[in-house]
Amino acid sequence: MDNGHSNGKEIKLGQLTQSPEASINVLRRSTRVPYYKKLKYGLLNGKVRENDEDLIFNGSTFNISEHGIGMEGTKGFPPNFKIEASLFTGEKTVNFEGTIKWLYHSNSEKWYMGIEVSSRKDELQEIYSILSETTEFGL
Repeated sequence: MDNGHSNGKEIKLGQLTQSPEASINVLRRSTRVPYYKKLKYGLLNGKVRENDEDLIFNGSTFNISEHGIGMEGTKGFPPNFKIEASLFTGEKTVNFEGTIKWLYHSNSEKWYMGIEVSSRKDELQEIYSILSETTEFGL
């Protein structure tokens, strides 16, 4: 999808609701695929980080896209705040930086955030590429 135009990968609402006549186009820059991994995160403070001590909040991802990660965590920050995180993929740890694009707080203790990744993009795009090839459809 480019500039709000369809990329042909949108989910039809009927696929989610079992109602074939209902449909919705999701206007996003890229398709999301489910991705559930643990991470630690904190505000980007500009210092060189030598360990995870500054990453005091725990969370997990719920999806990944070509440009970012959807995550839930124990602390939320407003849009345009910059964060740094350590993503534990199971095989290795990927440290990355990003900008919060949206924030949602549910009635639970969890905060949900959309992060546009600004560093280590190649490694995260590689994960996305592998998953998008093996996933039937994304969100």
